[in-house]
Amino acid sequence: MTFTYLGTLATNLDKVRFYLDDVTENSGPQPGGGNFTDEEIGGLLTAEGSWQKAVAAGFETLAGMWSQYVDTSIGPRRQSYSQTAQRYEALAKTWRRRSGSHARAGSRAVTRVDGYSDDVAADET
Repeated sequence: MTFTYLGTLATNLDKVRFYLDDVTENSGPQPGGGNFTDEEIGGLLTAEGSWQKAVAAGFETLAGMWSQYVDTSIGPRRQSYSQTAQRYEALAKTWRRRSGSHARAGSRAVTRVDGYSDDVAADET
């Protein structure tokens, strides 16, 4: 898994990294400071068909990653992870609107597997 950022914005990879603010290795936008790999961004570019839509998909992915964390308070210190997730979701919607596409349904959504849902085939539970 590789990380490449030239900073010239001459490549689609650079453009996606720039707009996701994923430009410094080991200090990325993911929880814990993780970065998207070049391969992951390449997959988004292939799946989405343009760098603008790949940026939207990246923000959708980040919203899903951050939504897994709950807000916490310890004394006067408060971590509002839900606001981070909401911010990324809003950015995803803005980028989808700019690119003329619609938000992907269920991006990084929680899938129910309880025997009563239609989300997963019975033989997968």
